[in-house]
Amino acid sequence: MDSKSILIIGAGGIGGLLFDFICRSIAFSDSPKIRLTIMDGDIVEQRNLPHQRFSHSDIGIHKVEALVHHIQGVGNLKKQGVEIKTIASNFTQPSQLQPYDLVIIAVDREEPRKMVHANAEQWLDLRARGDGFVMWSHHDEIQVLDNLPKLPAGTSASCQLEEAIELGNIQFGFALAAAHGAQWVVQWLRGSNTPAGKLYSIHMGEFLYPDSSVEVIE
Repeated sequence: MDSKSILIIGAGGIGGLLFDFICRSIAFSDSPKIRLTIMDGDIVEQRNLPHQRFSHSDIGIHKVEALVHHIQGVGNLKKQGVEIKTIASNFTQPSQLQPYDLVIIAVDREEPRKMVHANAEQWLDLRARGDGFVMWSHHDEIQVLDNLPKLPAGTSASCQLEEAIELGNIQFGFALAAAHGAQWVVQWLRGSNTPAGKLYSIHMGEFLYPDSSVEVIE
């Protein structure tokens, strides 16, 4: 069986944990081989340490390089079916999506999300804010995503709420997004039915989908 090529855009809370889950689940099980690329231009900062998979020694290093350094400690992943590539720059052009069978978007900006939805044949969108998360894919109704609140153009939002890190109020919606995304990927690789889209909060439970019949004006 030919190996599948997967791109993860974003190496922060969601993307970094998802990267770890996928690498381990494929390398240590009888799973199809994959070629896994992780793309992000960010470097590790002190404020990333409470909720992302980095250590003090990673500060100042590109996130993608730090993630690969840490995962290499579990063994020779290439021999175990996981070929890893890093791209230490941000996703900016639709042409960057062409070599991949599946694109996973795990960044906190609207522009990259829209480019993936419009240009990738198979995609998975993972996002989180506080204790809530969203998982949506090309199998789900795109109008639901289009009706979710949008970030202003050119802005980004952390998966942590304002001052959450400073106040010690770390919330774990990002971990739920990564776990659900990893399950989706495993099912996709096996050719099984993938989990349906989900909007969920740890405190409030399942959210009703926004009304897709209402036109969104941007």
